[in-house]
Amino acid sequence: MSDLAEQVAQILNDYAPVQPEVAADALRTAWLQFEPKSIAGIKAELREQQETVGIPVPVLKDIGVQIGKAARKRVDDYTPLARQLWDAYGREGRVVAVYVLGAMELTAPESMIPLIIELCRTCITWEDADQLAMNALEPIVRKQPDRWLTAIEPWLTDENKWVRRAVITVIARLPMKHKDYTARCVALTERLLNDADMDVKKAVSFAIRIGARGDPAPVRDFLAAHVPPNDPAATWVLCDAIRSMATTLLPEFVPLLPRYTEWAADPTVSAKDRRSIESAVQILSQRPGL
Repeated sequence: MSDLAEQVAQILNDYAPVQPEVAADALRTAWLQFEPKSIAGIKAELREQQETVGIPVPVLKDIGVQIGKAARKRVDDYTPLARQLWDAYGREGRVVAVYVLGAMELTAPESMIPLIIELCRTCITWEDADQLAMNALEPIVRKQPDRWLTAIEPWLTDENKWVRRAVITVIARLPMKHKDYTARCVALTERLLNDADMDVKKAVSFAIRIGARGDPAPVRDFLAAHVPPNDPAATWVLCDAIRSMATTLLPEFVPLLPRYTEWAADPTVSAKDRRSIESAVQILSQRPGL
């Protein structure tokens, strides 16, 4: 990695904000030196929409973090490079860009957060959205949750699914750093509980499960309040949250078993949904404490 650091340092030394593509081309040459890894998690039709080489994220992170150290001191100068990497250099460019954006966001959140949301609308894959959420948008929310959690809430109902997924991902992860925000963050997931998009549904299930790592009690209360749901669109989320819950936390949710069991017996539930509910029942039935 020392050779890579030296290459990036030289690229930054030569960087001219009026020609960001020159630096972006040089950075692409630098990351292409590394052997690609599997990208099976990204569907082939999505890979066709942007260059997706499969360079390991740790390599791309090293590049992005190094650029970010310079960018946070010269936000206006490095914004063109971050945008160029995101817009025109495929999956690898986007992963590098999020670390640059995250560093600049900590310096200038008022200008960078709107840009991050703008870029989020151009996401192509779930990886784009999640990388942008965790490494570009999340840093300032974790640092100043009282201010920025409220600021990002309106985007939970944005018309763009990737914006919704990115924002709920940031909200979901906040209790990992700030346990006392668990109840508030879990409550915010209610706005997306009935979302029809599967990419958003997966993020909502993630939000519920991750919230339990901060404090399981408000998560258990949240599930109890919504099982069974008024809208069957929430069925998958309410079941996947249990199916995918960390094993060590599942005993906390055993008291919900009667609710899920009664729900599974409801004759109005579709066969597909019943299978999903029964899988949650099976998981809860296997937990200690019964």
